[in-house]
Amino acid sequence: SAVVFTTISPAYGVSIGSPASRVVVEDTGVYDIQFSAQVDNTSGGDQQVWIWARVNGTNVPDSASTLRIKGNDAEIVAAWNFMLSMTAGQYFELMWTADDVDTVLLAASATSVYPGIPAVILTVNEVSL
Repeated sequence: SAVVFTTISPAYGVSIGSPASRVVVEDTGVYDIQFSAQVDNTSGGDQQVWIWARVNGTNVPDSASTLRIKGNDAEIVAAWNFMLSMTAGQYFELMWTADDVDTVLLAASATSVYPGIPAVILTVNEVSL
């Protein structure tokens, strides 16, 4: 599944496309795309998750990683980055899948003690023209 983004702030040279899983770049260049994702196993047992990059609907070769979550309500933060050469108007998608439907990208509301927890934080920096 593609990760859907609901907000972008601040945005310089990128925008959320349609569908909202697409992050569109305005300029041709090399982009450092970083993310963190709060992954949760909402049932018992071991769950495996795969995350990878996709550009213009095509999986980026050798971009997938996997992680395993053990136990009920076990959360883990996946965080890494991709360096991608992109052309103006192309879009990037962060893809993920799990071997069990009880594995989710977890978002949580703010409390009086700590701020809200977004399911995914994405940062896109153009590093070269």
